Amino acid sequence: MSITVENMLKINNFSDFKVIAGHNGLQRKVTSVSVIDAPDVGNWVKGGEFLITTGYCIKDDLDKFVKLIININNSSVSALGIKLNRFIDILPEKAIEIANKLSLPIVQIPIEFTFVEIINPVLSKIINEQAQKLQHSENIHKFFTQLVINGGDTRQIVNTLGDILKGDVAFYDTYSEKKYYIKAYSDKFASDIETMELSEILTKYKNYPINIDKKNYGYIVISDEILRDGKINIYDDIAVEHASTVLKLEIQKKISNVQIEERYKDEFVRDLIINNIKTPEEVKSRSRLYGWNLSSGLVSIIVDIDDFKLRYLKIKDKKKNYTLEETKLIIFESARKVMKKYFDQVVYTTFSDSIVFLIKPLCLDNHNFFKQLRKVCEEICAKTLNENKFTVTIGVGNYELSVMNIYKSFENAKKAVKLGRIIYKCDKVVFFDELGIYKLLSLVYKSDDAKEFYLSNLQELISYDKKNNADLLKTLYYIVRNNWNLKEASKDMYVHYNTIKYRYSKIKELLNIDFKNSEEKTNIVISLKLMEMAE
Repeated sequence: MSITVENMLKINNFSDFKVIAGHNGLQRKVTSVSVIDAPDVGNWVKGGEFLITTGYCIKDDLDKFVKLIININNSSVSALGIKLNRFIDILPEKAIEIANKLSLPIVQIPIEFTFVEIINPVLSKIINEQAQKLQHSENIHKFFTQLVINGGDTRQIVNTLGDILKGDVAFYDTYSEKKYYIKAYSDKFASDIETMELSEILTKYKNYPINIDKKNYGYIVISDEILRDGKINIYDDIAVEHASTVLKLEIQKKISNVQIEERYKDEFVRDLIINNIKTPEEVKSRSRLYGWNLSSGLVSIIVDIDDFKLRYLKIKDKKKNYTLEETKLIIFESARKVMKKYFDQVVYTTFSDSIVFLIKPLCLDNHNFFKQLRKVCEEICAKTLNENKFTVTIGVGNYELSVMNIYKSFENAKKAVKLGRIIYKCDKVVFFDELGIYKLLSLVYKSDDAKEFYLSNLQELISYDKKNNADLLKTLYYIVRNNWNLKEASKDMYVHYNTIKYRYSKIKELLNIDFKNSEEKTNIVISLKLMEMAE
């Protein structure tokens, strides 16, 4: 409970009270009144007091007055009232100078006032002020509570707050990325809210963050005409506080509804990709609930976070695990935003370390569509690395004309992720239809027959490299990767061309095969791929 020093001096009987120093501190809060009976009173106050004195305790040593001012200011006293012309006639200039510097009000009290005539009116003023605030707070609380009970939405809450504050108010909903505002007083305010970025709005206008569990979900923004000297008055502040409370309830309701809808969406999408839907009619009826049109063919895309489970299992600190989970959700949200930027309809579901999208081609030309899709996926890869320091492997399945076969596209996207990691390790966009011979090799690369095949073709190089600490097998890999072009291989390996020529001759000698024979070359290529996949 408090009033300002300025408001205290407006009490009817205090018209003859005079501020003789510390005028800049009149907005200090007064919570109680006390009488000084010792010069070390600063050691016994709690802060917020209006101290009153006759000056008797310091009359014989006015230098103590300066120490007194410093002492009570350090103890957060609000003001000092003193009766002059009884024990002290004039305040020392040094004391006035210090009070002005510290903005500690010194109030001259008429000598005829008793202490009771000061204490009672001030305490009554404080209590009455608090009673008015409590009554106002209760009225506002009932008003907003009734509004919510009657089904009032976010826009009505904002409009009601604007009516109470008698000025323009807006709510920037960062959860739903929506702006709510009224155009009652200032077209400029409405225009700014509509056109400005959030950071610009928060810089220009007074705002109040809406936080739930340390997460921000939006900002109440108020126009300048509501402020007085750049501040909002206490009664308007109470209204904003209650509006903030009901907005939090409204946001939590939205979150709950979204979570329920997301759960049902997830179930539907998972039923699609695991072939758990039996009829096209079921697809139509369930997709209609979410406003989805799945009648014109789909492509399955999996965005899989590289090494996420490994990082997760290595961390023993639960707080760090929580941070890792948060990062995963941020990565998924970032991928969703990129997809929504390019595609009107984005159907998705999430797993422990991946998010699956079902996307409709934007045009009938599949070649152009997949070309654009590659750019979109590469943007997701770059954004994930730049913003979250994680990499993702993205697998793209084949196009399926019937939604009943989308599970095939999903299975192929999974294979693309798996083979992509085998071939490229990480941070790659892999299209299943572009995997070529790897699709066939994926069926056998773990078998004993596959191992026997590639060792029968490469064992001599493996043994030679091990014995001589050489790089012939690696060199052969780069030669094959560059379509048997030795010059390109030398550039790729950053090795002199003559060195590559020498190694190539040694490779032919050790393998004892004719590289002009296409069948023997094919055996080497397949052996390298099988070995790479197996290892």
